[in-house]
Amino acid sequence: MPRAPFGKNRRLLKSFEFKEVFDNNSVRVAHPNLLILAEPNGTETSRLGLVIGKKNVPTAVARNRVKRVVRETFRLTPLPVAVDLVFLARKDLGKLSSPEMTTLIRQTWVRLVARLEKEGRSDA
Repeated sequence: MPRAPFGKNRRLLKSFEFKEVFDNNSVRVAHPNLLILAEPNGTETSRLGLVIGKKNVPTAVARNRVKRVVRETFRLTPLPVAVDLVFLARKDLGKLSSPEMTTLIRQTWVRLVARLEKEGRSDA
């Protein structure tokens, strides 16, 4: 299995990086339980930022499980272009079982890849 690390260079860490994606996102993938905002970043590496609020996922155990699943599926999903992503958890995401959550998030990454490819074709 190829190595797919998730170091600091693969994360959005600063508030201005998150703000940039919130203000200038060109691709959105929505579901009642989650929202992903994406903006091409012009580098070679895609970066992920997580917004898992206590209001939407009340328990720390559930928030940590959501983060773990999102990071793992992000690491294993090849994206066609380097983008900055913000993953926002919505109500009841933490109530899904681990297999349901993993399936939902994987399907969401597939939808995101399709939209990024479509966006890339329309820009060319």
